[in-house]
Amino acid sequence: MAILKRRSRMISFRLSEDEYTGLRTLCENEGARSMSDLARDAVHRLIAKDSHADVELTLRELRGRLESLDLQVQGLSMAVGQGPAKVMRYGNGKI
Repeated sequence: MAILKRRSRMISFRLSEDEYTGLRTLCENEGARSMSDLARDAVHRLIAKDSHADVELTLRELRGRLESLDLQVQGLSMAVGQGPAKVMRYGNGKI
């Protein structure tokens, strides 16, 4: 695996003997080249997970807003005497 960006920053933290042993065992089981690679991969996964959570939250908010707009359109349609509105559903794009 080629390193595309030079790594110039370093972090460090202390581990108990049990934590160190567990990390070393995990490193061996995962086939990581080093504990640093394993830790770096874990950090990347946490960052990606956080960004996925942001996307999921945004999608939930948008879905709620769409449902609210759907109800408002149906209410307006009934108010002008056309009965329940046939609105485009965002789930399948059909009327």
